[in-house]
Amino acid sequence: MKLQQLKYLKAIKDNNLNVSAASQSLFTTQPGVSKQVGLLEKELGVRIFERRGKNLSGVTPIGERILEQVERMLALEQKIKALANEHLDPSVGTLNIYTTHTIARYLLPNSVSYFTQKYPNINFHLQPTLPLQTKGVISKGHSDFSIVAHDIGADNDLIVLPAYLWTLGLVVPETHPLAEVKKPTLKQLAEYPILSYEPGSTGRQTQDEAFARVGIAPNYFMTVMDADVIKRYVQLGFGIGIISTLAARDIENSGLTYINLDHLFAPSNAWICFSKDILLQNYMYDFLTSFSPHLTKTLMENVLMQNSSDKVDKLFDGLELPVY
Repeated sequence: MKLQQLKYLKAIKDNNLNVSAASQSLFTTQPGVSKQVGLLEKELGVRIFERRGKNLSGVTPIGERILEQVERMLALEQKIKALANEHLDPSVGTLNIYTTHTIARYLLPNSVSYFTQKYPNINFHLQPTLPLQTKGVISKGHSDFSIVAHDIGADNDLIVLPAYLWTLGLVVPETHPLAEVKKPTLKQLAEYPILSYEPGSTGRQTQDEAFARVGIAPNYFMTVMDADVIKRYVQLGFGIGIISTLAARDIENSGLTYINLDHLFAPSNAWICFSKDILLQNYMYDFLTSFSPHLTKTLMENVLMQNSSDKVDKLFDGLELPVY
């Protein structure tokens, strides 16, 4: 068994069983990839992939289990390389941040500016993530962090930490009947079509819980994760928008009015997620602390020493999170 063969397996899985695309992603040839996969299956004595003619059509049950271990082994390889690279030159490395448009636009600029000035030789990448993707899609590479404001679900391979709390605000056209109402009620909001986040968002969960407590079923005319899209459709008169307060306040020269909703909706959670197999390097600790000051290096080291999520949760008991 060769490490390169394992990389071929992962590339095939990542490219939806398309061997041609997998070979291109690895800068090698399709026949070479197919040959090595066949040799590995012969060595192991099991079929990893189902076949239909010359094409792969699925993953066998034992193949699923093998691929799980392959990903662990390749993550360990990355971790070993990162450990060696940090020893040789702590000033170089990679940091990948996966997050939403709203977080990238309103919350990350200060941290990104600080980080890139302090670590000019670190490769920094800011990449989008879709909040309704399954938890398995959250990247778990050796230098990958996700900052999200949606439900992550249970994932034994992830460390999920509270990053901050965020609040909801209302945007309506300046001529809308609610524009002059300083503290609208849930009943008043429900009288109009609502444009807001999709169900996976923690902000949407907060809304649903508040409306359910008073027995109101709101009319969600449109649900989308991009606050700017919601504001645009509110401008066009399709309804009222309930979005992040940070985005709701950003309405200069837009013809919209912002209304505070703190009296109706409790703050919602946002999370920082990364693989349990990650090797946290000093520049990573530094970035996390610059974004979420409560995530000190000492606290993070304590988190990594715990063997259960309950023990991790206790470390955050009574800890005050920033609210945006």
